[in-house]
Amino acid sequence: MDRLLLVDLLRTVSIGLVLAVHLHGSGRIDTHASARWNALAENGSYGVYVFFVLSGFLISRQIFAHGFRQRADAVRFWIRRIARIWPLVALTCLTGAVLVTWLPDGPATEFCFRRVDSRFDYAFWFSIATFTLNWLRILRSHIVGGWGLHWDILWSLAIEEQFYLVYPLLVLLARPRWKLVAALVGVVLAGGAFDLFLYGQGRRSFLWLTTNSAMGFASLALGSLAWLVHARVRILPRDKRWPGLVLGAAMAVVTYRSLSLSQPLNCIAGPLALSLGVALTVAFCADLLGTYREGERRSWLALPGKLSFACYLLHPLALWLLWQPLTGQNVWLAFAALGAATVALAQISWQLFEEPARLAIVQRLLPRVPER
Repeated sequence: MDRLLLVDLLRTVSIGLVLAVHLHGSGRIDTHASARWNALAENGSYGVYVFFVLSGFLISRQIFAHGFRQRADAVRFWIRRIARIWPLVALTCLTGAVLVTWLPDGPATEFCFRRVDSRFDYAFWFSIATFTLNWLRILRSHIVGGWGLHWDILWSLAIEEQFYLVYPLLVLLARPRWKLVAALVGVVLAGGAFDLFLYGQGRRSFLWLTTNSAMGFASLALGSLAWLVHARVRILPRDKRWPGLVLGAAMAVVTYRSLSLSQPLNCIAGPLALSLGVALTVAFCADLLGTYREGERRSWLALPGKLSFACYLLHPLALWLLWQPLTGQNVWLAFAALGAATVALAQISWQLFEEPARLAIVQRLLPRVPER
């Protein structure tokens, strides 16, 4: 299936925002040096919600392209998901476990791999294995600050895997299509309602309101809805779809610039508003820049987006490797260096490990699933 250039460019934006907020929080650069940098980086956590929406959009595109009709289709989806995600997750966790044991104490180690107050106990490893780390992180937020960037970022992957365990079954059960639309709208509304309930119960921290599964599900569901809308409106002339793009992009940009995630109520309204803006953008204009295939000249423009999963998991390692060289550097040069190192690590990972592992798993497991 050809890749959508605009979607991969937006994924590049999402990983760039995540890198910016983590570089900003590392203390390697002078965060007072540039007002433009602060405007970019301080709300960089929104980048995860951009990725959630795009993930829901792309997974729905894949599901409906293959025509889901029976349980065997769901099994094939899960096998492909395992083949794409689990090898790098396993390697990342194994590498992290080795480094946690081996690395000496220091600022780089503490920020990237092992916080002073972290607890690598049975509950931690169980949450990693079951993709429930986001809930363990929330429930322990009153006693520990996390485990280090290498581990803390896995909260978003946990939410994705929870959603994609159920979503294929929802597609199979919710027929005709309007029932699926209604169910996804219900997921979005439930995400907002759950956060309002938490707020009313006094659970007003960033972790409680933004990393719970319900809020993440809402963004993923908006991405799925965006694909269902796009499948209908893509037959329209592009000049009739511009209003959706303008409205969506404006909503996303205004949300990013004006709703700081340091405020509890913004932690509810912000992710929902930004996710809706991104969803409108791709719903109406995901094909605006056309498609591309591997090897085409313009595919290089979308390389970080194509590698965004590996970039997300490997950027803590890149930050640790560049810890000393980044000290005191110009913020934009430091950002560019971190981005280049992250993409380089992701490209190496993709070519030498991820893609060979994915093909091996698919070739091993898919032939065992009976055809329709």
